Amino acid sequence: MNLINNSSKLLLAVFLMMNLSNTYAKKQIVDAQVQEAAAEAMEAAGAEATVASDEEAACRADDACDVASAVSEDERYGGIEQEYVVKGCKVTIYNDGPVKMVNVKTNKPCDAPIPKDHKFSKETRTYQENGCTITESKYADGIADAVMDCSKRDKTK
Repeated sequence: MNLINNSSKLLLAVFLMMNLSNTYAKKQIVDAQVQEAAAEAMEAAGAEATVASDEEAACRADDACDVASAVSEDERYGGIEQEYVVKGCKVTIYNDGPVKMVNVKTNKPCDAPIPKDHKFSKETRTYQENGCTITESKYADGIADAVMDCSKRDKTK
């Protein structure tokens, strides 16, 4: 009975691994077909296909970015406020809040300390409503966020 149970588990594991492998292969095929169709559409429209830089190619290969943009990060984030290197990690702090940290040698993401007073948002507004403190932030990329702190209100109940 134990042998049958173990055999069943093994067969199930093999089946799941094969299914996962097939799903991944299908995804890769679809991605390749989409890229090929996009290239054909560009050629049909008369657009010139340009060769992506190494950075853009890496970005697309590991899905680390959403959209490749012709606008530089300096322009997109309001210019560079501060730039420094700590233990081989280059830190770029932009005026509108975002922070970029990359390894000087490999140009891959890394960790480094940033100033304690750095604000990650472009605009911040704080107000009270129903006993809660609400902080609204608008980021450089246009996304807005709000945090509601009701800890003081909840303690009084």
